[in-house]
Parts: sequence; C-alpha cells; structure tokens
Amino acid sequence: MLHVAFIWHMHQPLYKDRLSGRYLMPWVRLHGTKDYLDMVAILRHYPEIRQTFNLVPSLIEQVVDYAQGGAVDRALELTLAPVSNWSASDRAYVMTRFFDVQWDRMLAPFPRYHQLALKRNDLLAQFTPAEASRAFTHQDLIDLTVWFNLAWFDPLWRKSDPELAALVQRGQRFTQADRELVVRKQREVLARIVPEYAEMRALGQIELTTTPFYHPILPLLVDTDSARVARPGLSLPQRAFCYPQDASEHIRRGLSYFEDRFGYRPTGMWPSEESVSPAALDLMAREGIRWAVSDEGILARSLDQRLVRDASGRILQPEVLYRPYQVDTPSGPLAMVFRDVVLSDLIGFSYAKVPGAQAAHDLHARLAGIAAACPHPDPLVTIALDGENCWEHYAEDGWDFLRSFYDGVSADPGIQLVTVSDYLAKHPPSTRLDGIFSGSWIGSDFTTWIGDPVKNRAWDLLGQARETYEHHVGPGGQAAYEELLAAEGSDWFWWFGQGHDSGQDELFDQQFRLHLRNAYELMGSVVPAELLEPVAPLPATLALPEPASGTYDPSAGQTTMHAAARAISRIEYKSDGRTVEFDLELASQFGLDGRDELLILLCYPAQTRFNSPINARPQPGLTGVTARFLYAHEIRVGLDPPQGVLSEAREVFTWDAGPVPVQVAIAKTAVHVEVPVVGLGQDPGRTIYFAVAAIRSGNLVEVLPGDRMLALALPVLTKLHPARP
Repeated sequence: MLHVAFIWHMHQPLYKDRLSGRYLMPWVRLHGTKDYLDMVAILRHYPEIRQTFNLVPSLIEQVVDYAQGGAVDRALELTLAPVSNWSASDRAYVMTRFFDVQWDRMLAPFPRYHQLALKRNDLLAQFTPAEASRAFTHQDLIDLTVWFNLAWFDPLWRKSDPELAALVQRGQRFTQADRELVVRKQREVLARIVPEYAEMRALGQIELTTTPFYHPILPLLVDTDSARVARPGLSLPQRAFCYPQDASEHIRRGLSYFEDRFGYRPTGMWPSEESVSPAALDLMAREGIRWAVSDEGILARSLDQRLVRDASGRILQPEVLYRPYQVDTPSGPLAMVFRDVVLSDLIGFSYAKVPGAQAAHDLHARLAGIAAACPHPDPLVTIALDGENCWEHYAEDGWDFLRSFYDGVSADPGIQLVTVSDYLAKHPPSTRLDGIFSGSWIGSDFTTWIGDPVKNRAWDLLGQARETYEHHVGPGGQAAYEELLAAEGSDWFWWFGQGHDSGQDELFDQQFRLHLRNAYELMGSVVPAELLEPVAPLPATLALPEPASGTYDPSAGQTTMHAAARAISRIEYKSDGRTVEFDLELASQFGLDGRDELLILLCYPAQTRFNSPINARPQPGLTGVTARFLYAHEIRVGLDPPQGVLSEAREVFTWDAGPVPVQVAIAKTAVHVEVPVVGLGQDPGRTIYFAVAAIRSGNLVEVLPGDRMLALALPVLTKLHPARP
C-alpha cells in the first residue's frame, strides 16, 4: 500500500497597521474568497480521502478580522465609496491595482472586465494612471470595482451563489447596491473558513498544523550565521542577529493562537519555508511539536547523499525519500517527513498548463509507479506545497484537476491518502538522522532571505530596532515587541533584493518599514531616518523608458584569460511590448556549425535566480540545460540551419504546449532572435528574467550571467486591439 500525505500550506503575512487598524494590501480578503474554503470543501465529496492543512496564525487572525467586519484596506474602501468622492490618487490606485489578477483565467473570460483592461492598457501607453482614469466614465469605474472583487471569488462560489451568479450573468451596469453585495458575500465566505476547517478536523478527515506566528525563518532568528552552513562564504549583515527567544516566542504564540481558535494544540508544524536547523528543531520539540516537514534537498544534505532521478523525474532511491525519519534533539525526538520536490512542483508550476484530467492522470500514474518501485512496505510519499497561489493559473481554479485526481485515487486500492499523524501513529520512524542540515526548500540554503546587500540592509535595520527594544524601559513595550515580531516575518525579506518580483515590491518594503517605525513610536524612541526611505529603490528596469532594454558584458572586470574562454561575448536585449529581441555576440571559438546550439532560458516570474545549472560542469551526453523547477520556457536556436523555436521548457515534468515561431538571423558571430511577447505568457508591464546557455555537441559550455538572471521590463502595449472608431 502506497500512502500519500498531501500538506497544503496556507499563508499570508501581516498586512495590518496595528496603530491605524488599516490594511496596506488586500490579499487576505481576496485570497480568502478564492483559495481557502474551497480546498477543504471539495473533500466533502471524497469522505475516504485524508489530507493535512497547515494554517499560519497571521493568516487566520486576518481572516477572522475581515469576517467580523473590522478589517479595512484601501481597495475595500474604494469598492464601497462613491466614485464622485475619489481623489486623483484614488483613481490612480484603482487604475493600477484593480487589474491585479491572473489575466488568462481571471480577467479575459469576462467580456466587460476584459474590455476595461484593454481600454486601460491603451490609455497607459500615453497617460499616467490618474490621467488615464479620466477617460473612464463613472459607470466604467463602478463596473471595474465590482469585477475586480468578483473575479477573485472561486468559480464554485460564483456559480453556486445565486446572487453572485446573477452579477456574472449581467456583467455590467452595476450599482452601488451591487458593490455592497460583493463585499457582503466576501465576508460570508471568509466567515465560513475557520468553522469549516474545524468541522472537517472533528470528522477526522483532515489534520491541522500550524507555523510560528508571523512566519519567520527560525534558523535566522536564532543566529544569522546559520546561513553559512550551506554557503560558507556568504556575505551577512553588519550586525549578527541572534534572538533565539524571538524564535521561541513565534512558536509559542502560534500554538497558543491555534489552540484558542480551534480548541487544541497541533502536534505537527510546517516550519516557515520548510527552513530548519538543529537549534530550530530543538525549539519546536521543546514546545511539544512531534513532527515537522521539510524538503528532500534537506534530507539529501543531512544524509550527505545525492538523490538521483531518471529522465522522467522518478527518484532512483525510493527507499531513502519515501519514509519518515527521527531526529533527536536536546528536548526530545522529532519525526520528520520530506516532500517529493518533483511531485510537489508539478502541481505548483506545471499541471496548470494542460487539461485537468490529463494532469490528474499523470500524477496518479507517477504515484502508481512509485508504489511498484518501492522495496519497503508501507512507503509514505509527501507532497507539500503552497495551497493558494498556484490555482489561479488552472482552469476553474484547479477544480477539474483536483476532482479528476481524487476520483482516480479513490478507486485505486493500492494508494491511500493519509494525514501525517495518522500515518506516523501506525508507522513510526524506524530510521534516525544523525543531524539535520540547516537550510530551506529553496536551494537547501537561506539566500532567498539573506546574503545580498538589500536583504542584509533590511536585517541590519531589524537588528537595530531589536537592540533598541532590549534597552527600552517604559510603556508600549509589549506592543512594540509585537511590531518587531511582525517585521521578523519571512515575506519582507523574500521580496527584498534579488530573487523575486511581486510587481509591487515597494508595498512590501513599505509594510516592513511600517512595522519597525511603529515599534520605535510605541517605545517613544526617535524613528531612524533610514526608515523613512525604501530599503531599496525600485528596480532600474521599472524606470526604463520604452522600449525597455539592457546589455550584459560577461567580460567586464575579468582578465583576458577569462574572456578568451567564453562562448558568448555580449548579450543585448530589448522589448517594445510586442516582441522581445535578443542580440547575441559569439566568441570566435564558438563556431556556427552543426555542433552548436544556443538556449535562451526564461524563468518563472517568482524565480529570478538559478540554483542549477550555474555550477554544473559539462557532462558527456548532456542534450540540453536541465534547470529543473526553475525556468518556464526555452528559446532553442539551432545554427544548422538557422532556426528558432520557443516552447515550454523540456523539464522532466512539463509538456510542450506547442512551439511558437521565433525569428532568427545569423551573420558570422552575431545572432539576432525575436520572439512575440504573447508566447511568453506574461502580462504587459511585468518583468521577465532570463539567462543564455551555449551548448556544443550536447555538452554545456557556458551559462550567462551565471549567478543571477537578467531582467527585462515589458512595456505596456500602445494598442492591444484594432483602433476603435
């Protein structure tokens, strides 16, 4: 019998300004109507299926706040306020933020919303958002506020609720009463979330776990030097951050809040970003946690053993990964389960690209293959991933996929979906780990949250505030400490510096500094001037004039010897919003014959740096660059004859969605490549990230830049459709 434990992680950081009571961003409210309730509600149709849900306390606290009517964010206020009362700033905000949806799944299917988006994009090619809003009638703006909120409802609620279904059917000419209806329906859905999870847990169908309260990276709170376990030469903040008492406080508060809300203390924990260290596990065990989940990369590093997969992504040592382990800590033993990266990332990044039934069949077949290959009885496959963000890329918010998969495994006697605690009760760990490696699910290190200059500066600002608190005596201390704990959350550091682009990083920057400023004000201390300015300025690519462009010279600052070894001597790139153009200058030793290929690798929007194959060595028989889990598309340029094709990346777990023609021109050592933006699947105004690889006779010769991705802003199109009379 193959046991499969799904662990769905539900998380949002604290967007609330506790001093004013207002929320800086609306994501808890919007994701709350789309991603939390439906994930557990669907299981009522499959009573034999068991799953585990991890609920982050900072998320649940905000869900309850919205459900009870106390939470207010700017988008909510503008949804309800008469358009005639909006300021120029309000209008600019609506034009900028009320299209923050996944274009293909959440906007384009609704004709009126799509019409407004096209009108807005046309206007933004010539005017500022505030100026563009003047071309929108009052009715346009009312319809926009309704559609933005309506689009964020799960399709299940839009279809099953008669009043919401009627709004979708009418589609336009909405009224103030319709705006109030949408907000009321939002609160109704949000109010059902906690009771639904509690009821399904009481029925025994789901297990609930939690995370340290504000979702911090526990090992870094204990000691930022732990980042050098995986990266010995990593640059760290000027001041070491060593507050294990804060890490303990996050754990205690998370468990206490969970108990207050659900009536019991969970035995399992999802450490934030699956980040672990010996000290972090000890703190968790000390507070009564009996099991935790992390990534297969952490298991491999802990065992000092490489986990190998074949060309289809099947792991060749199933007896290593598909079992629980015991880790002994000074505070007692802790069971650990480690997620299968390929299966988890299939759901998170790839299955949305194909029909739901096809994706479900593939996942079912992979699990059946694991069952047949496992040499030991009762193996446990752990599939653990974010339970909210991927679904907006799926048809019907993932319902087709989930129902097809649940139908298939429910009828398969060889596969049983279980909660982690139920499995461990019957099959406790029989193997011990000598220790646990310090790292996270990303690259088995902490460089997503520390190590580059901007992230390090944020840690220094946090450390300065934390040190000030240590010397504080007087009123406001407890409230100030609460703000510091919120600022220790992982999300702010995730968006700082290199690594990720939210499209509104400045708001996360603002929220982080707001928590620190509040802490100083509550302590009665002078707010440092540094907190009045962004931790980092907006990326330069966002300020480029159209067309966006850039140049990368890999030889800059290097010796002649290094330059002579290169295959690619210069990369130029630009976009006018319709096409992206790449001009690649090749070194003379990289000849244009049938042995050579170039790959332009475009990564997922949320993954802007390579973990692989940057440090890979050329290997005989390598037929392409296998940057697994990291890039979404490849442009393969064959030089004999000159041709180019844009396709889905040929990763071990994706499909070719149909090649898009790419124009290629070659003149001696110069290669010009043009690809239509529409083929990249990116919305206007976003930033794409890419690298270039040179391949000779199947061997990897070079990947540039090598330590990061190049960024290119996609300008908003001047026209997305024929001019209207």
